[in-house]
Amino acid sequence: MTDLQAEQIVILRMQGKGYKSIASATGLSRDIVRNYCKTKGMEGYGEVAALNMQKRLTARVTLEKIPDT
Repeated sequence: MTDLQAEQIVILRMQGKGYKSIASATGLSRDIVRNYCKTKGMEGYGEVAALNMQKRLTARVTLEKIPDT
C-alpha cells in the first residue's frame, strides 16, 4: 500500500464510506482496507466510524487548545 492509498482510505472513511467502496476506489482488496482501518482505529460501519473519528479529532483539538498551567 502506498502513502497515497493510505491517505485516500482515511479521507473516504471520514466521508462514511465502507470497506468495499474504499477498496474499489483505491485498487486494494477489501481485506487490506479492513485490516488497515482496524490498526488505525477506524473499524466499524462506515458512517459510525466517521462519526467516531470526528469526535476523536474534536477532542484532540480541544485538548491541544488548553494552555498548560
